Amino acid sequence: MQNIVAALAKKDNLERWKNVVDLEKFGQPATEFLVQALADNDRWVRYLAADALANIGATNSVDSIVSLLRDPDQDVRFAAAAALGKLGDPKAIKSLQEVLKRDNGYVKIAAEESLMKLSPMGDESPSH
Repeated sequence: MQNIVAALAKKDNLERWKNVVDLEKFGQPATEFLVQALADNDRWVRYLAADALANIGATNSVDSIVSLLRDPDQDVRFAAAAALGKLGDPKAIKSLQEVLKRDNGYVKIAAEESLMKLSPMGDESPSH
């Protein structure tokens, strides 16, 4: 895992996002490094780090992912909103509701889906 972390730290590597995908395979032990990747200057590293944290169930990363809801890149905001739904922590509800007031449709859809997953009322998803 240390080799992957070292490769991720090399800013001249244009495919560092692949290191995030590799880190996810380590599960919970990679959480610390994935949380650090949320602050990376590469949007795809941030995007994939949010997704990886959700996939490994890193519930201790919710606050860090919530901060990505204000990322300048809409794809990163989308990944953050989707990740929060996967993690299932109700403390993300307020931040996701704020996304509905200020963001574009693409990100709002992810926030709405996550809010349905986090709803204390259980599964009240509208049927189409």
